[in-house]
Amino acid sequence: MTLNRDYVGQSVKSSEVLEVTQEKLRDAVAQFEEPHPAYTDPAAARELGYSAIIAPPAFAGRLWFRMVWAWPMNEPTLGRKPGSIAVLTDLRTQFYRPIMLGDRLNLTATVRNIRPALFKREQLSIESQISATGGELVCVTVHTLSINLADTTGDD
Repeated sequence: MTLNRDYVGQSVKSSEVLEVTQEKLRDAVAQFEEPHPAYTDPAAARELGYSAIIAPPAFAGRLWFRMVWAWPMNEPTLGRKPGSIAVLTDLRTQFYRPIMLGDRLNLTATVRNIRPALFKREQLSIESQISATGGELVCVTVHTLSINLADTTGDD
C-alpha cells in the first residue's frame, strides 16, 4: 500500500479564522518557555517596532500542526492506515513578519510531494501558508513527515 499521489498539488484553506488573543499568546509563551519580553510586554514589542506583542516563532507550528492533522492526515483516501506512525523529519519556516496580538489568520495547506522512503515508509511534504485575513503573507512552513505504511496491528 502507498499514499495516494492524487493529493500532490491539492490545497485546503482552513474554514476558520484564528484570532490571536492575549490568552493564546500567554499559553504559547508558557508552553514554549519563551523569555523574550516582546512576547508579553507591549513596550518591549514597541521598542522593536511592532504595534503589539508578538508571538514566539513556535506559535506558527501550533497552527500548521492543527491544520495538517485535520487535512490531509486524517483523510481516508490519503492511504494512511489508522494508528500508523508519522514522524516529523524536516521542518523549515520562512517568516515575513511576526504573528502579533490581534492578528486574524488563515492557513492554507498544500501537499507538495509524496515519495518512497526506506522500511515501508513514505515521505509526505506539506507546505503551510499562514496569512492575515487581508491577504498579507505572514509565514510559510514546509514540513516533511515520514509515515509508516506497515500494518501496525501485526497483520501485515
